Amino acid sequence: MNLRLKISITFIFIMSTFVGLSQNINIRIFSQNKIESLVFYAKSGKYDFVANNKIVCSIDEGQSATITRRSHKIFINTKTGVHTADTLLLIRGNTQENIFQVRFHNSYPKAREYDNDLYVKTTKNSLILINDVNFEKYIAGVVESEGGAKANIAYYKAQAILCRTYAAKFYNRHLKSGYNLCDDVHCQAYLGRCRYSKAIEEATKATKGLVLVDENKNLIEATFYSNSGGETSNSELVWNKQISYLRGKEDPFSVGQQNYEWKVTIPREEWESYLRKKGYPIADSADLSFEQFNRTKYLMADCNDSLLLLTTIRSDWKLKSTFFCIDSRDDAVVFYGKGFGHGVGMSQEGAMEMARQGYSYKDILRFYYTNVSIMNISNVKFFQIE
Repeated sequence: MNLRLKISITFIFIMSTFVGLSQNINIRIFSQNKIESLVFYAKSGKYDFVANNKIVCSIDEGQSATITRRSHKIFINTKTGVHTADTLLLIRGNTQENIFQVRFHNSYPKAREYDNDLYVKTTKNSLILINDVNFEKYIAGVVESEGGAKANIAYYKAQAILCRTYAAKFYNRHLKSGYNLCDDVHCQAYLGRCRYSKAIEEATKATKGLVLVDENKNLIEATFYSNSGGETSNSELVWNKQISYLRGKEDPFSVGQQNYEWKVTIPREEWESYLRKKGYPIADSADLSFEQFNRTKYLMADCNDSLLLLTTIRSDWKLKSTFFCIDSRDDAVVFYGKGFGHGVGMSQEGAMEMARQGYSYKDILRFYYTNVSIMNISNVKFFQIE
């Protein structure tokens, strides 16, 4: 049995026994980078390099190996010599406490540390790196990547539950590609193991196995973002899908935080040209002002009944949010915006403020999500393939 088949069987095993949370999850790391070579450093524990079910070489703690791709083969250069693997290599630690670091010769991307093991797979264009990591250690790493290392533990508990819920609900998102999730915001940001905050480790352990479910005991879509701008959004304003637990509401906890307000100025000529290209006809002297007292879905100006999605404008102009007003001037339009992110679900800065004010993680989750419950994943209707 080859390693590729073993990986597939491992994934099936994860799906069938996931509720125990003792299994590993497979995360593609450096997913946005084209990787031709890397340096694998054994920070803690010994590592074996396994290809075709055989150990081809090993390195001890404190040692490193350079891994490169040439002609669809993987070359491993260690102090004992050069070794090869065909298209798939497993770098396996001798304990569950092993830690490794991935470095690059040109210092980009920046080096990162990870728990447990690493799969290296070669393709026509690059190496694919997959961290085979304990599920709860992964959650701690995501919480630190998403929320930083200086918040209150109540916030970390809430964030851990959301990250765990997301990972459980979408664990098969990239299964056809040979892993569960990626490390980019397409899934969840994962910049390596939790390194800087004991509070995150404590929060993850304290909430082990806990997830958020809706009224039907199904895992929710655990959406979150930086700042609501003082008002969260209904899901249908962003994704054209009404979800019962993702309801908009006033959010005083996000007001005044770091990403609460923003401002962007665009030359009037550029803005007029953009609107016309989008089929939004305007007169040369039109008043292009736009007011949004509460979150809405479309741009609607007094001079025109045409509709343009605010999510489209945000994407095209790389704005921080869709929660903005426009001040029309002779030579420019000025966007006065609030919030950072899509606005659906939990505002991270708002949740951090709630934690600072003494609210519990349960209070935080029940504030940002409507009619939800916290449950152990072993009691959830888990096998609902998305």
